[in-house]
Amino acid sequence: MKRLFTISFIILLLNNASYSQDEFEMWYKLSPEIRLNIKYTPWEFRLRPDDHIILPKYYSQYIGQNHIGRTDVMLGANIWKFKLFSYSKFDYLGSMWTGARFDFNTSLFNKKLLINIQERLFFGLNEESDNHYYLVQFIRYKVAKKIQAGVLSYGKWKYAWPYETDEEKIPFNSQHWFIGPTANFVLPYNFNIHVALTKSIFYERTYMTFIRLGYRIYIERKNKKEEYYFFH
Repeated sequence: MKRLFTISFIILLLNNASYSQDEFEMWYKLSPEIRLNIKYTPWEFRLRPDDHIILPKYYSQYIGQNHIGRTDVMLGANIWKFKLFSYSKFDYLGSMWTGARFDFNTSLFNKKLLINIQERLFFGLNEESDNHYYLVQFIRYKVAKKIQAGVLSYGKWKYAWPYETDEEKIPFNSQHWFIGPTANFVLPYNFNIHVALTKSIFYERTYMTFIRLGYRIYIERKNKKEEYYFFH
């Protein structure tokens, strides 16, 4: 039963024809990620050397090409069920940002249901870089020992800063929000893969296929095992 569920889920995620619209546009996001954890410390380092978005061909008339590559660098610490990262990123069009990422992680039902909520706030470092904010909601359920199925909700908004003092709140604009089913697979040798097929809420016929291949590196200091109950 679990094998049948997994096969069906993969077909759903990868088959664009599963959606009924005759015409739609598909975005593709490919995001390899390397994680470095030092055991018995709260610290975590993440690198996405080429986080890539592939857009329909007509985007070339606006940005000169139909794809955008980016490099992300994160350094963070685990604090109980929370993670706080210093987060910087640089894309191939000359844009640069720095900011913070805040994660909340918890589990229910004997750790079968996993809940991850992320907030990311970025400040542009040059004229090509708009300030923006992310809200990510990621819910997964363990359907097998190394397989999780769930839902990914992924929102992004640009915001103006500084802003006029007579504004009641910081004005947000140029919003994107995608939501859809996901599947996670734990692979040998500390690899994992996450696949999602999401639909835009604000743009009726826009979809995004999201694929992340992750690799985790553990470093253990053999001479000293520090306890850090406050962080872990």
